[in-house]
Amino acid sequence: MMNIETRESLFQPGQPVSADRFKGREEIIEEILKYFPSVKSGNPHHFFITGKRGMGKTSLANFISDFANKNYSMITAHIMNDGVHSIDELIVQIIEGILNSIKSEKWSEKIFGFLEDHIESVGLGGMNIKFKPSNQELKNIKDNFAFYLSDLVNNFKDKDGLFIVIDDINGLSETPDFANWYKSFVDTLATSVDNAPICIMLTGYPEKFIKLHEQNPSVNRIFHVHELNRLDDDEIKNFYTDIFLIYDINVEGMALEAMTKYSSGMPTMMQEIGDATFWSDTDGFIDREDAFKGIIEAGNRIGLKYLQPLLDQKIRSENYLSLFKKIGNELAASPNSTFTKKTFSDVLNDNESKVFKDFISRAKKLGIIELASSKKQGEYQFTNQLYPMYFMIQTFKEEAL
Repeated sequence: MMNIETRESLFQPGQPVSADRFKGREEIIEEILKYFPSVKSGNPHHFFITGKRGMGKTSLANFISDFANKNYSMITAHIMNDGVHSIDELIVQIIEGILNSIKSEKWSEKIFGFLEDHIESVGLGGMNIKFKPSNQELKNIKDNFAFYLSDLVNNFKDKDGLFIVIDDINGLSETPDFANWYKSFVDTLATSVDNAPICIMLTGYPEKFIKLHEQNPSVNRIFHVHELNRLDDDEIKNFYTDIFLIYDINVEGMALEAMTKYSSGMPTMMQEIGDATFWSDTDGFIDREDAFKGIIEAGNRIGLKYLQPLLDQKIRSENYLSLFKKIGNELAASPNSTFTKKTFSDVLNDNESKVFKDFISRAKKLGIIELASSKKQGEYQFTNQLYPMYFMIQTFKEEAL
């Protein structure tokens, strides 16, 4: 048996993947990076990374940010915007992100000196910098944000630009305020600021990108848009093979096929299965038994993390669970993950057919199922592709007993 005290899993379930372990998305990365020489020359660019939950938006943004820092000598600031709904809060976060990124630079003293009345160091040893402008100053910054950012960048020494990630714009898309402000900011940056080596990347769900267009039909034309869809099987196999080889762990062909199948093209599921399988291995060789132990454990984790908070006693009734499993088994590996009652008419028993309408209504209220993006009457989809994967793995687990 291998000594687990000497082992550390390189998989990162439940968190953004660090840049040095990021795999896949080569075509999208190339499409994004081809604009960086233009940014470095003083031409601002704006990107929007969209995709469903679990598709690796934050991990991709991390990778690009790290690349910009190491290869284009850019100051980078990654803003985790989850829960922020106001432009004022966002601006403060961005400026704090920049200040904390440059605090170790010798030339930062000039910038800190200029802002000293509005910043303070907090935390053990003053490790973090907080930006606290007056209400009037914050209004001035918001109204002139393009010039403000440009002034900051012009004070950078031995750095060639600024790369900002605004990760998760979901709350900001709910009113026209952000869309209108951002459009004005971009227009000013492009037309009134000379030499602006500034690149900004936003991330959000597809429906939030559509919402931005509804708020201001002109704003979407600003962005280079990239949607993250499922990884293909070869990308997943290469990911598993590369990671396990770091430990000199070989993976049996059938085990690799099973891990790839149940990952269902989803980076989040891929990380969960990889990590669980890593810990199921005891001899440095992953066989089919190790892989299925990992798959079952990953399914349990997914349920606890994503589904159990949503499920109440009623939704866990026998008929409802049976419906979830039948639908999940069908949709988990399907590229067209929508369904209607008719889809399952041949496999539903009488009780399931009777409760189907109530089941859909309850699942919608809990946010597990939603009307399909086609908006067709009676056509539905899971709100999170991890959900059908969980139910499929639960079915497999029961059949394996």
